[in-house]
Amino acid sequence: MNLIKTDIINRSISKNPENFIFKSEQCFDTSLEQLCDFIKERRATHPVVLISGPSGSGKTSTAYKISEIMKSKYNKNCSIISLDNYFRSNSSPDMPKNHKGNIDLESPLCIDLELLQQHLILIKQKKEFQMPVFDFQAQARSHYIPFVREKGSVVIMEGIHALNPIVTGNTEEFATCVYISVDSHIKSSDGSLLNPEIIRLLRRLCRDSLFRGRKTEEIFQYFDDLSIGEEKYIFPYRHRADFNINTFMPYEVSIYKKLLDPKLKLCSDSFKENQRFKKIMKFFNELDPLNEDLVPKSSILREFIGSKI
Repeated sequence: MNLIKTDIINRSISKNPENFIFKSEQCFDTSLEQLCDFIKERRATHPVVLISGPSGSGKTSTAYKISEIMKSKYNKNCSIISLDNYFRSNSSPDMPKNHKGNIDLESPLCIDLELLQQHLILIKQKKEFQMPVFDFQAQARSHYIPFVREKGSVVIMEGIHALNPIVTGNTEEFATCVYISVDSHIKSSDGSLLNPEIIRLLRRLCRDSLFRGRKTEEIFQYFDDLSIGEEKYIFPYRHRADFNINTFMPYEVSIYKKLLDPKLKLCSDSFKENQRFKKIMKFFNELDPLNEDLVPKSSILREFIGSKI
């Protein structure tokens, strides 16, 4: 188990916060460089990279960092495709339903599976196709754009279902499979643990409440539904990964304390029985805050805390 204690985090912040952040980011970048070495060695036979992971893992930012490393280190171009663009409209027939009777947005059956699998073959063959673009406000496909894989380039496809064979088929012959997630725990002074799921929830709380206007209660409820979907549709396929990446930053929860603590305290009466909320506040009480201005512009955490410095 990957684990860091709260007293070590606080000591590192007190001693030299800039160096603490630098070393955290450097460790993550090193793991991505190792992945890029692997991708480069296989790119002739495996020109596609499939990136999967649960909500709040940093899939999109990681995909772009991989692209930047491939260009700077190997002078190889990458194209990035989001699986979200292959969503079916909410008005499509036979959309899957969850236990509440609502559309199960976490189900792989929300994806246009036939079209996606056709396009994966065309990517392999370097043939042009019309890629869909999904409009999330309208919850429908808005238009198409032409796409073709350039000679010698790599196509990175990211999404929660990227490793699910129901979605992407049996792509092992031409795709490198990557699973990313938070894979570390924080240990408090009394020995209790802040687990990866709650760290991912904190990422979503930052992004959705600070920049997407969602209410705290709504985010907690939505994360409950996400967790059910992850157990059913994502975690069972992580074994298909050729490479696993831990996106945890040892300093990140201290950033979330600075950004979220006042907001969460205002609604504490509504969450007296919520175990996730109680665990978050326990660790916020024990950790020192850290200013978000210290987070590098290139950090994947900028996906959750915003780009402004």
